[in-house]
Amino acid sequence: MKTPAHGRTGRRHPVPPVLRSWQEVQSRLGVAPPAGLPIASSGATYIMAQELAWLDASHFAVGRWDGSMSIFQFNQSPQLGPVIAKAINTPSAEGVQMITLLVPGLFVTSNDAQSMIVWQSPSGRWSDLVMAQRLAYSSSLGVANSGASYVTPNGAALFLIVGHAGGFVTIWQSGSDGSAITLIETVDVRSATPVNPWGLHNVRGVGLVSATDSAGFVITGSEDGDLCLVRVPDGTVVSRIVYNPTAQRGINSLAVSEGNLLVANCAVGNDDSNLWSYSVDALSGSIVSTGSAKLVVDPTRAQVFNFDVIWGQYAGGPCWFSATEEGYLWMGTATAGGGIAIIGSQKVTSPLGAAIGLGPPSNLALVAYDLYEFDTGAGA
Repeated sequence: MKTPAHGRTGRRHPVPPVLRSWQEVQSRLGVAPPAGLPIASSGATYIMAQELAWLDASHFAVGRWDGSMSIFQFNQSPQLGPVIAKAINTPSAEGVQMITLLVPGLFVTSNDAQSMIVWQSPSGRWSDLVMAQRLAYSSSLGVANSGASYVTPNGAALFLIVGHAGGFVTIWQSGSDGSAITLIETVDVRSATPVNPWGLHNVRGVGLVSATDSAGFVITGSEDGDLCLVRVPDGTVVSRIVYNPTAQRGINSLAVSEGNLLVANCAVGNDDSNLWSYSVDALSGSIVSTGSAKLVVDPTRAQVFNFDVIWGQYAGGPCWFSATEEGYLWMGTATAGGGIAIIGSQKVTSPLGAAIGLGPPSNLALVAYDLYEFDTGAGA
């Protein structure tokens, strides 16, 4: 889950966003908490997933709230399930909030409020994973919440773009092999008027819109509610909009494909939506709303958190997937005008949410506490 929590609840560790949001709703509506036992809580470890990212055609990494990270080999057999290829802990032992593939055999993860870790598998099989580089930065930026990367079409350079908890975006550059990664720009994308009631600015999503040899463009989405189109490598904020001017919660996740942007958030109340669509044009800098939907099974719920959203493929063509707080996996397509069409939903896991990711060509992984695998039927 895109969350600032360190993996435990308690005085020093913020609660997960989905639970924090419920606490605010209950407080505002005057809902009394359930009666508890006459014992004092010393904290509770959350081992559910925060992040899932595919590393190659058959392996994906899962980062959890307790600072552990596992690399799984996708298994087509329904009797065996996924196979763990490697399990490690980040040096800080904090929750793994960001996992971003750089080049084959090399990826980067969040670590703590002032560093990230680059991991390498010399063999490419992931069982020999080692720490290749520690990327340090100012603690004022905060832990890495999201990331994207690309190699320029001419192969001259690799760029890593990272969203941070403090509301900043960092841009890093290296040779096309991903070695000697260096920080080149820091961009402030904070909103002066956050939509959430806590004043949070966590950049929960970074998506690549387009890239040429001379410039790339990424879209960022934050808990303060702003979508920003940022140019790489100079860090210019080309355009900015509030994803929903009447929102009560910020952005949890985003996905972009060929200029079609999806934004996941928490729907609060009967009239709110938790999935939004936009068209993004890097040349003109436009970010235009094209539709919204409420992915909710029980309409009486005071809120429904949309945990994650991705673009994918199925037998019928391009589609999207979302995992929501009710434990459901949702699936749909884009309309001719770029809006949202819903195919349906399926109960998969226990309530609270899950991280999802699609590997080529049709391997869909979903993980909360447990891990589930699906074949989308996209074919080769």
